[in-house]
Amino acid sequence: MDVPFAAQIKRLRPLFLCGALLGAALTAQAEPQCVERHPTPQSLAAMFDVALTAGETLDALDGVDVVIIARGGQDLSKYGLRHSHLAFLLREADGNWRAVHLLNHCKSPQSELFREGLSTFIGESGSHTDLRIGVPTPAVRKALIAMLTPPAIQARALHEPRYSVVAYPFRDEYQNSNQWVLEVLAAALAHEDDGTLLIKRAQAQAWLKERDYRPSTLHIGVAKRLGARFFVPNAAVTDHPASERISGNYSVVTVESVFDFLAQRHALQQELSVAHVPVDGAAAPKP
Repeated sequence: MDVPFAAQIKRLRPLFLCGALLGAALTAQAEPQCVERHPTPQSLAAMFDVALTAGETLDALDGVDVVIIARGGQDLSKYGLRHSHLAFLLREADGNWRAVHLLNHCKSPQSELFREGLSTFIGESGSHTDLRIGVPTPAVRKALIAMLTPPAIQARALHEPRYSVVAYPFRDEYQNSNQWVLEVLAAALAHEDDGTLLIKRAQAQAWLKERDYRPSTLHIGVAKRLGARFFVPNAAVTDHPASERISGNYSVVTVESVFDFLAQRHALQQELSVAHVPVDGAAAPKP
């Protein structure tokens, strides 16, 4: 899950447009592509400014060493969504906050788990979308730290490398970025509730369903569905019920649905927001 420091720097120079998020994945492409992207000095400055503010905000929280964090990416406003990507943030032994999350690159059908610096996680979203931060209750934080500290065996066991940006929340053929975070949270909540150990994705999904987790419903039109089916390798829909494939109303794990579930379970101690730094002439949101 760890990313060497040199690799983190390389990821900043340049950044890539990749198919980690819904809107990009559902735009038909002949084949997966990574397009080299050089952020402007202003965008880089915004990224580091937001990371500094976020770090200082989190450092001020007494006894908090893990939170969930949501950033922007692809513009999903047409679905009523402001944030698109979830991660865990851990304060490590050196005092730095690092993100642990699932990423899918270049519209490929595979994902990996990454551990990287806060500024790298924020990326260009620092110039167009506020950060949304959720502070779990102390008991949930304790369970998360145990799960996410290397070697992070349980968290890794809940990772499915086969990626679909619209993965169905209650099947384990595929997984998207927010779904991994949700399933790890489910395992932490289950352990906090009664000591139950969830080590398989199917167990985590059954636990979520029994406790009334409600995914978001995103309507995807026929043209985009056909484009995704035939041209986009990271947007499989075969795991969804036939009724959803026919109607185009897909159940998907989103940032909003995860925060709503945590609020329903009284699992959040508080929420915080860190403002973005607007940049004149900034590019449209990208993953």
